[in-house]
Amino acid sequence: MAAFALSLKRELSHLKKDKGDLFLTLGMMPLLCVFIWWIFSAGQPDSLPVAVVDYDQTSISRQFIRLADAAPGIALVHGSIDHAEAIDALRKRKVYAVLVVPKGFEAEVFSGTPADLVLQVNSQYSTYSSTIERHLSGAALTAGVAIGLERLQMQGIFIDAGLAMAMPISVNATPLFNEGPDYEVFLAATLIPALFHIIAMILVVSAVGRELRDGTAGQWLQTAENSLAIALSAKVLPFFIVINLYSALFIIYFQQLAPQSYSGNILNIWLTMVLMNSAAIAMGLLIVAATRNFRMGLSLAGFYSAPAFAYSGQAFPLVAMPDAAQYWASILPLTHWLQIYNQLWMSGAPMSAVYQPLAILLAMLVVASGLGFWLLSRFAFKPESWGAR
Repeated sequence: MAAFALSLKRELSHLKKDKGDLFLTLGMMPLLCVFIWWIFSAGQPDSLPVAVVDYDQTSISRQFIRLADAAPGIALVHGSIDHAEAIDALRKRKVYAVLVVPKGFEAEVFSGTPADLVLQVNSQYSTYSSTIERHLSGAALTAGVAIGLERLQMQGIFIDAGLAMAMPISVNATPLFNEGPDYEVFLAATLIPALFHIIAMILVVSAVGRELRDGTAGQWLQTAENSLAIALSAKVLPFFIVINLYSALFIIYFQQLAPQSYSGNILNIWLTMVLMNSAAIAMGLLIVAATRNFRMGLSLAGFYSAPAFAYSGQAFPLVAMPDAAQYWASILPLTHWLQIYNQLWMSGAPMSAVYQPLAILLAMLVVASGLGFWLLSRFAFKPESWGAR
């Protein structure tokens, strides 16, 4: 116990003296978490600019434009611009779509023939495009039903019967999880754990790699009375406590921020996040033990962990990725925790539903920490392994 206390005191003393490592341990995570939350705090894209080119200039075209402009997600930019000017604005990112009302639009509506509007979107920005398409489609449907009902009423058909005739088939889409959708829940609440995943690896690689780089690995081991288990436990403990404390604050905050989106038990969610953070720390230990090089270890940890969110399947379906990308995703702790996030926290599934990702995270923790421990004990305390930067 005395050896553990001395080792822990040695680590805390280093953090007190090294302001850079202290900031990485205590200050970096909350700062980046607040920044990520702020980026997505709006929840949904709002007032996306759309250029309108109205070649019809009739009461019906103006009525539709007013109806579309009332949609909260878009802001129509209309005036005396022609189609070429609108496309130029699209290229310059002044607008994200161009809506064209063709000549003869009103005449087609009153003649009973299908009246087509032309929507040209910048598909380089899929979120913008899908939001604009959703709002304009809703506006077109509302306008179309209103015109159809008015026509049927003129024929003496009551509104209820007219509505059934105007829309004989309808889809009653009921979103069950993340209704909205809310990008705070979809992106901010998943990017922040990805940040914890990265920093957990960087912290342990930096802490252990520093001893090898500075040639103090022997002193580090001696302080722990030549027990590598004690030396590692004391070194990792401050990082482990801090990152899991921030994880608890993250879970409590988002549960209060969007209670309608979350239905899982927050204690269970926190315990699974502790497991993910532990697996990430173990992977960091394995990386620094395998490289025994401070700079190479940090580079490899960044290469392994930084793109984890892109491969996790949260933003792009995992099943649609090539086999190699799916394999890479399978060796990232974040991939398996996000599966738990979606099932356990958002959907309210029981713990038994996520036994597979939990088992994989536990296996990562045991295998990576065991292999990293073996590599360190075998090679890291030889003087020839010290001093590499």
